[in-house]
Amino acid sequence: MLPYFLIFMFASYLFVFEQKNNQFLLWLFFALFVFLVGLRDMIGGFDVYIYGELYESNAIQILNYGAFEKGFKLYLLALKNFSNNRHFMFFVTAFVMAFLHFRIIKKSTPILFFSLFIYFCKFFLFSFVYLRQGLAIALIWTAILYLDKKYIRFIFLVGIAVCFHKSAILFAPFYFISRVKIPTGVMISAAIITFFISITSLANFLFDILADSVNDQKFARYSGKSADVNFFYLFEILLLVILVLFFKAKLYQSKNGIVVLNGLYCYIIISILSLTNATYVRFTWYFLIFIIIGIPMIYQEIASTINKRHFKFAVYTYYSLLFFRLLTFYDDGDFLPYKSIFQDFERNGRWEFMEYR
Repeated sequence: MLPYFLIFMFASYLFVFEQKNNQFLLWLFFALFVFLVGLRDMIGGFDVYIYGELYESNAIQILNYGAFEKGFKLYLLALKNFSNNRHFMFFVTAFVMAFLHFRIIKKSTPILFFSLFIYFCKFFLFSFVYLRQGLAIALIWTAILYLDKKYIRFIFLVGIAVCFHKSAILFAPFYFISRVKIPTGVMISAAIITFFISITSLANFLFDILADSVNDQKFARYSGKSADVNFFYLFEILLLVILVLFFKAKLYQSKNGIVVLNGLYCYIIISILSLTNATYVRFTWYFLIFIIIGIPMIYQEIASTINKRHFKFAVYTYYSLLFFRLLTFYDDGDFLPYKSIFQDFERNGRWEFMEYR
């Protein structure tokens, strides 16, 4: 627990005391992030053992493995030119993923450590698990920089992202709605319709169509995991809806504000579709960048100093609770205890039965 708590406290310090754009603290936080993720000893669930075993297989086995996209398999083969050790792959992937994510956030946000705190709480733990999608997210977030007329670069980056994780195709339509001023009535109506779809079997039907279109059986298995409405996600959705509607007029006054607010809205819509199937929440991650930079933008629009303070406290409280909830409940708490590759003790992890070495 201690390593998680220490990096959380460091992220909290950067958030609370607004260290502006202090480069030393930025790269220190980046280094801690990468070392904890990249040097963990097989923490991250079922997928981590699959990644490790495949990486330590031969080139023919990697190329013939059908569950992963070709771009990611070529990425693994490129890394094998330097080392065949799975821990090398995990560390390099953590570095590349975090570097690209940090770079885009730094370029896009009005308040750097405000954004990085949200990113940390939402994605730090998932970066242990979702290697392919984490790399695809980095490419999608880079593509956002080219929404303004540079459509060839945008299409190219989205195409490469799809080669790492097929779900990245979900982001492609955003190009056409990113700069459109959506009427409030349309937003509310679409959200209500989406909620109706979510609480019926129509959501699974739509994702089944997506699975068929990209020929991905893993997507199809997700639709079998439906459950009752996730009230934690519903609470987040309601808060975001209030923020979007309340600050819509102000954000729509600039081109960048239009893109960010529309991205927030897309995040809301996909979150609504995920209310009864938590595995679909990962599809919101392509739009997570708009939460990361949108909430600080909204914070800047608040005129009252007291209201700013209350808003910041609310953001800190919510995302702190989210982080510790994920840490203690995700995968039945299998992130605990933390163990690095330099430590020698029994974690008794849930997925250690998959150890192939």
